[in-house]
Amino acid sequence: MKTTTKIVLHADDSGSVRRWVAEQLAGMGLKVVSVADGQVALEYLRDGRCDLLLTDLEMPNLDGLGLLAAVRELPTHRFLPVLVLSSKQPGEFDPSRRQGVTGWLVKPVDGEHLRRWVRRVLPE
Repeated sequence: MKTTTKIVLHADDSGSVRRWVAEQLAGMGLKVVSVADGQVALEYLRDGRCDLLLTDLEMPNLDGLGLLAAVRELPTHRFLPVLVLSSKQPGEFDPSRRQGVTGWLVKPVDGEHLRRWVRRVLPE
């Protein structure tokens, strides 16, 4: 039985963070699709397949919480696991805006901590 490669969509406006995340997840057998802002991520999700969204919060065009709200409106991605990777603490945002976040990792984050979260939220 052929298993389908899991796809992680990573949205972050920092090229160095996108490269670091791709390096951290490289050995997990995942395909990482990296984009520079929330709007590009949303366009990808409208047509593309994804098993996990990993997003920064502060990005141009569409921020991470705006992306989260838009994703939850897409029937195909309503239950998509979403991990936030941000320098901001969850308590800095209104709880209603954080609804739908599966997990929150505060930068700087350790690579093993990131991989543990990814393993936790991605079903086998």
